[in-house]
Amino acid sequence: MRLRHALTSAGIGAALIVGVGVTASPASATPRGCWSELTNPTFARGACSDMSNGGIWRLGIRCSDGDYKWSSWKRDTRPTSLRCTGGTVITHDWIDAKNETR
Repeated sequence: MRLRHALTSAGIGAALIVGVGVTASPASATPRGCWSELTNPTFARGACSDMSNGGIWRLGIRCSDGDYKWSSWKRDTRPTSLRCTGGTVITHDWIDAKNETR
């Protein structure tokens, strides 16, 4: 009985720690000069306007079936797009950006 109580207490403690860790972590922000948008439930597009200092970017999406998709890395300001297929919809869209020397 004591063992079960101790394990239950430890499980609750671990769940609280995990819950605090999840809620305390900062949300990732869209890099400055970049945008992404859903144009319908299955289609997203995005771009970055600041390519200074060797900047590159890519569009990312997550589909409702858990699948992640990314565009290729881009060095220009023209928008790119991605789509979820097979009856799934986009649950998240974002831009990854980084500086890279050429």
